Amino acid sequence: AVVSTQSTGRILATAYRLTHYLGWDDLIYGHITSRIPGKEDNILINPYGLHYTEVTASNLIKIDTAGNVVDQGSSKFPFQPVGNVIHSAIHSSRPDLGCVMHIHSREGIALTAAVEKIEPVCQAHVALGEISYHDFRGTIFSPEDKEPLSKDFPAPSKTLVMRNHGLITGGETIEEAFNIMYFFHQVCQCYVDCGYTHTQVPVSRLISQEILDKSVDGYEECRYETAPGIQEFEAFARLLDYQGFETGYPHSEASRSLMEKNMK
Repeated sequence: AVVSTQSTGRILATAYRLTHYLGWDDLIYGHITSRIPGKEDNILINPYGLHYTEVTASNLIKIDTAGNVVDQGSSKFPFQPVGNVIHSAIHSSRPDLGCVMHIHSREGIALTAAVEKIEPVCQAHVALGEISYHDFRGTIFSPEDKEPLSKDFPAPSKTLVMRNHGLITGGETIEEAFNIMYFFHQVCQCYVDCGYTHTQVPVSRLISQEILDKSVDGYEECRYETAPGIQEFEAFARLLDYQGFETGYPHSEASRSLMEKNMK
């Protein structure tokens, strides 16, 4: 169990570094949380006050879904109670999600503030599945806020628009949640770049449901014998490792072999 926790911590810390690398972070705010394998009521969360580049496997804080600290980790920073309300609400109501990712990116906030419903306007939409929406009710900080949030993010949805706030994705693994967020953000960028945050999407530009369904099948066919998001996340982790970040990500044999060859 200790090895599993360490491995999960390394993957989660890598996800925080990648979030910064892609420009999705918002000072010290936002969270990516993951369940602990074998201890499903325990989750890892970032210390509140650390920049995303400072998050490591050792300083992640282990808490339970009630918000009690199980393991403080190596830092003296606390976890953020507000973040715990959002993430514990989803982890408690969605046992199918091992990871929950929440960001406040520029394009993401723009879309959540301006768009009533996300329409299929680009290929990245294929990766989003069923999109859920949660109306802004003010800062989420009290236990009473959990039920409305949980109700608005039912299975099997893995993408949630927090109106006037930000984006949330979930996945069975950290890699899957991150990969969905990548395409979720790409859709937001498309909306902003095309001006669809302040003008209606032309009907002629909408992708039909028939083509979307066919594209989903094609998207799955493109995957090798790996779980969702693994290939993409592993490529990103190599990118950081090449730059000297030493993520500690548990690369596959093929990925390690490639890195050894390229780093000679």
